[in-house]
Amino acid sequence: MPSTSPATTSGVVTFDHWYDFTEGGPVHRALLPFPSTVPAPFEVARWSVPPNTANDLDVHRSREMWIIVAGTGTVTFADQTGVLRAGDVVAFDSGVPHQIRNDGPDPLLAVSVYWLQAND
Repeated sequence: MPSTSPATTSGVVTFDHWYDFTEGGPVHRALLPFPSTVPAPFEVARWSVPPNTANDLDVHRSREMWIIVAGTGTVTFADQTGVLRAGDVVAFDSGVPHQIRNDGPDPLLAVSVYWLQAND
């Protein structure tokens, strides 16, 4: 089994442009520095939603968690709504539609952590 140097599997993560929301801002995905033979059990992205816009309604196989870094907005998921502010965290199970509308005067910034279940 090949050894992996901690120096090559640790460090600052670089985000690259992934895609753009229809109405909101860009989404950037990070490729984590772990080898493909022992990948991280999750992936990470960061994104923004300008004032008076929303990210795209999203539904997918993976579970997902949003960490709100800045701003405020109204999150809608399944048949529920709630207000999120900087420091809040919200989680979505697979197959649950979710979206956030930026109701505040400043950009809403978030980090998304997402993963598939072991049997997916």
